[in-house]
Parts: sequence; C-alpha cells; structure tokens
Amino acid sequence: MTTHYLLACSISADVRQSVQIKFDDLKLPKSVIETLEENNTVSLRPNLSNSLKAELDALRVMQRELYDSYCIHYGDSHFVTSNYFECANDLIKTIRTAAEQANERLKDLWKGEYDAWAQTADAILRPLFEDSDEFKLAHEAYLRIFPTQQEYRAPIRVSVLGPLPVSMERVEKPIDGDLAALMAYENQINTQQVLEAARNNAADKALTISAELLDDLDVRIASKVGRQQTGGNKKRGSWQLTAEKLKLISDSVPGFDHLSALAARLLDAGNDIQANDRSVRQKGTDEFVAVQEEIRTELEAICNKRDESKGLEKLKQSLALSSQYKSLCDRIKSAENPSALNLLVKDANLELDVYVQRSKQLKKLINQRKELIGAAGENLDELLSEFVAVEPSAEEVEDSDNDTEVDF
Repeated sequence: MTTHYLLACSISADVRQSVQIKFDDLKLPKSVIETLEENNTVSLRPNLSNSLKAELDALRVMQRELYDSYCIHYGDSHFVTSNYFECANDLIKTIRTAAEQANERLKDLWKGEYDAWAQTADAILRPLFEDSDEFKLAHEAYLRIFPTQQEYRAPIRVSVLGPLPVSMERVEKPIDGDLAALMAYENQINTQQVLEAARNNAADKALTISAELLDDLDVRIASKVGRQQTGGNKKRGSWQLTAEKLKLISDSVPGFDHLSALAARLLDAGNDIQANDRSVRQKGTDEFVAVQEEIRTELEAICNKRDESKGLEKLKQSLALSSQYKSLCDRIKSAENPSALNLLVKDANLELDVYVQRSKQLKKLINQRKELIGAAGENLDELLSEFVAVEPSAEEVEDSDNDTEVDF
C-alpha cells in the first residue's frame, strides 16, 4: 500500500497588506450608503504595498504548482507520496529561495512604496475634509498603518509542515485514562477520513478529465495533432497535462494505472505524429488510432467499477455521446429540410463543460447544413452533388483548443 505524507507549505507576510475603508468612513450620503449595502457592494480595501502583493502572488503561483503537480488534496489538507516527494521537496527549496530574493528586493523599495501609499491616502481623504488640520490628522493616521522600514526588511515568510507520515495501521480503541493511546486512536480515524476524502476527490478529477479527453479525441484527427496537445518549451499541452495528472492520481488511487499508461502512450503518439521522419509519423498515426479505441474501452470498464459521483456522471455522459457522435454528424449532413435539421439541434445543444469540442463541431455542421438548405431551395439534390464536407482547418482547431483552458 502506498504511504502518504501530510504536507503543508504556507506563504504569508508578517505585516499588514491592506486596509479596509468602510462606507461610513467616506462620509457618503446616507442614501448612497444604503444603496451600496442593499446591492452587497463590498467596502474599499486598497493594498498598502503593490510590490509586496506582487511578490506574494508570484510565490503563491509556485505554491499552487506544488499542490497541483505533486499532491492530492481535500480542502486545505494535502498529501504527497514517496514517488513525488523529491520533486515536491525541490520545489519547496525553490520557493524558499524565491522568498529570500523577494525580501531582498522589497528591502530597497520601502521609500517608494511608502510614498505611493501616502498619495493613495491623500486621494481618499482629501475630498472628505475641508479643515486642513482634520485632514492632516486623518492622513497621519493612515500613514501609521503602513509597515515601518524595519518591518519591511523581510516581510515574507515561508512555513513548511511535514512531510508527516500518515499511518494506516489499525489502532485499537484505548481504555479510559490512557491519553497517549486515545490520541493515537483519534489521529488514525481523523486522518484516514481526510485521506480517503482526498482520494475520492482525486478519483473524481480523473473521471472528469477523462470525459474531457474523450471529447477531444472524438473530433481530433492525426493531421490536427500539434503542440496544443503535446506541449512545447514554453507551455504544456492538454494531453501532456492529462497524462501527468492521471499518473499522479494513479499513484494514490487504485484503478487508474492502465488509463494512466494509455494517456502516456497517447502523448508519445502525438509527439511521433509531429516527427520529421515519415516512418515515425506513420507509426505515431497508427498508434494514435489504436490508443483512441483502447482509451474508450478502458473508460467503459472504469465506469462499471466506480461509485456514483459528479465526475462519473460526466464520464458516462461523454461516453454516451461518443457512441452516437459520428452517427449524429452523418444525420446532420444528410438532413434535407429545416424541419429535419431542427430536430437534431437539441441533440447538439450540449453542456459545454464536458462536450466543448464535439459540441462546436456539431454546431458548425448544423450551420453549414442550414446555409446549404437555404441556398438550395428546391434544388437540394443538385447542390448536394457539388457539396464537399469541409474538415475544420488547423486554425479553427487551434482556436477551438484555445477556448478551452485545462484546470487541474
């Protein structure tokens, strides 16, 4: 059984980062305040230091990469396995180094940030006070909120907890009065519950991304496989992200090993399709066709083994459409009048969160058919003999891919 370790990496600042300004503080008319509150408008909360916020945001992007790439999670509890610990630990060291560098940069920016906050406070308070003495008192109070130069010398802190091994050994219920045994018992029960929830959450994510992968494969042909799928030097592709995520999940959740291996094969086939050598391209194309069917078969088998969940429901829907997608395309292409075509529209009006690529292609076919029928009038058969169905261009496929952001 895979051993999991509880891991937490928090990024924070020891100084105040923003200040809340209530509507009452702005001395707005009562009617204006009431309208704002009735519409649930939030009060103002300006940042004290934009540079500090920017540094924290950059570090939290790295923190998100740590959790997304190497951990499964439930809520704020994150678990890493031994297979991913070294990579996670290297990234934590990188985060620590980046935080130290950020503190060094901020140390030299205090004067400029302080002056910028003084101008912000001036803009907020100047319209509110006619008396200069009152304005000065309020302005000085706002300036005192800003961190001192000493506090600003190293405001960012990285705190790491763990990795703490999660024991799955059964602990007998302790006898009354044995505090150590009671704590061990409660630790085992509580932590196992959270870990199990994290596994279920990861499994649901695997089912969801599998539904999205199937959606892509149904409309994807070998000649339209590119860096958008396999990735490049600057950005990871959708198939690459899917393969990495399934590998991570299969390390913690039983039942996804074979699917993970198929996703890796799909990625390799995509890279071969783009090779310069013709024989390698042909090998990649053959493998692409074969692995498509194997993925579909494996997903059907997974559906029969998993308990009901949102992810499983999406996968079932995606599989159901996959089995009728080509037939639906053929029916749309052969519709002879607007009435027949309208009956097919509802079948193509699908939820875009799962069926993005197939839905777009079906709607494209419907619009093409509407134009054809409208132009043909009574001479549809004659026009059909001249009509050639056009596959989506590389640019259209690329645009379609760009509309869909993969979120893991």
